Amino acid sequence: MASFDRKMKAEYDKLLKFLKVKKRYHKLNPIGEGGLAIVSSSFDKFLNRIVAVKELKKDKRDNIHLLNAFLTEVKLISFLDHPGVVPIYDTFFTKEYEICYSMKLIEGIRLLSLFDYRAKGKDEHGVSLNQFLDIFRKICETIAYVHDKGVIHLDIKPENIMVGKYGEVMIMDWGNARLYDPKPYYEYFDQHLDNIKLTDFEKEERNVILGTPHYMSPEQTNHPRDLLTPQSDIFSAGIILYCMLTGKHPFSIKYETREIMKQIRDHNPKPAHEVNSDIPLRLSMICRNMLEKDLSIRYHSFKDVLEDLDDFYNSGQAFSSRTCQAGEIIVREGESGDYSFKIISGKVEVSKMGEGKKKVLAELGKGEIVGELAVFTKQPRTATVKAIEPTIIRIMDKESVDKELEKLSPWVGNMIADLSKRFIELNKKIVEMG
Repeated sequence: MASFDRKMKAEYDKLLKFLKVKKRYHKLNPIGEGGLAIVSSSFDKFLNRIVAVKELKKDKRDNIHLLNAFLTEVKLISFLDHPGVVPIYDTFFTKEYEICYSMKLIEGIRLLSLFDYRAKGKDEHGVSLNQFLDIFRKICETIAYVHDKGVIHLDIKPENIMVGKYGEVMIMDWGNARLYDPKPYYEYFDQHLDNIKLTDFEKEERNVILGTPHYMSPEQTNHPRDLLTPQSDIFSAGIILYCMLTGKHPFSIKYETREIMKQIRDHNPKPAHEVNSDIPLRLSMICRNMLEKDLSIRYHSFKDVLEDLDDFYNSGQAFSSRTCQAGEIIVREGESGDYSFKIISGKVEVSKMGEGKKKVLAELGKGEIVGELAVFTKQPRTATVKAIEPTIIRIMDKESVDKELEKLSPWVGNMIADLSKRFIELNKKIVEMG
């Protein structure tokens, strides 16, 4: 046993010596550079893996506010545990007073590059509208989580969104983020810590305006940071959605910083469906509501945005359902009607009176549509429809149909409307001939 203990001690001594190595991370290649820090890929000698290391720039180290901003970024990212937020591994100082943190290395492509490839017509990186919308939904889900944690990002832009090889979408660069609501942060630690005082976040310079001008919200261009809310991130994400839908920025990006900020405050961009006729009206309306300058009208949360996106994706949800008992008359011949219906389950009998006698015209079941022209004509019913067993129907009135048409490309909706008019005219001629 003593021999075993000596061997183990030797192993631990070797491990301890390794852990005291001057440089655990061996720098490999530069990844990116911002105003505050530099990011490089590095080899973690202890765990044998490639990571990303972010390092505060040398010329920023003697600025206490920038140092605190860097430390705040590390704390906030470490607090956020979500697939859309890059995880932090380690924070460390070097002997040269370099402050760094290591994090997961994301292999993929920036959303900005996908926009550029589309603009240049490079098919090898072709991304469909549905793929862009899938990316956008993941962005919304991540920021919805972040806002629930009391954090706002304040620099949502295509450069800061990474799309991975396997569909993962991660929001990067949290250097401009702030804890707008500290309650969730301290409540989280209160659950796990007892009598341990947390290091408070350093107070910000109140009058500093930070962010990327082309993706700022109107209020972000002229309000102190401590007055900004999650609605600022919603506006920035709305600019990204507009770019996805139209291939164009909603505001002129040729202007200088002051001019672009003024345009964001004063200019209302053309609706997305007017720029790209293939964009459904409902989707264009979601984008427009995200870009509202009036905070009372703009979406208040990403949960609201996601709810409207779900409504857009889930076709048919505008139609209400109704359960009919066996023998129940659903529509009666001669009565006026302004809706049609689809049979979800069960069976109905369609009949018509002729020469004082009832004539059964058909029995219809699951999937059949009854009275389709009533949505547009509101003419008297030409037949009676009765449930002959318990039946569930989905009702389609004009208002609901119009909502569904908003989910289609405008030209498709117009085509359906034109076809409906032709059916109505044809029906009139048949009635006149009969």
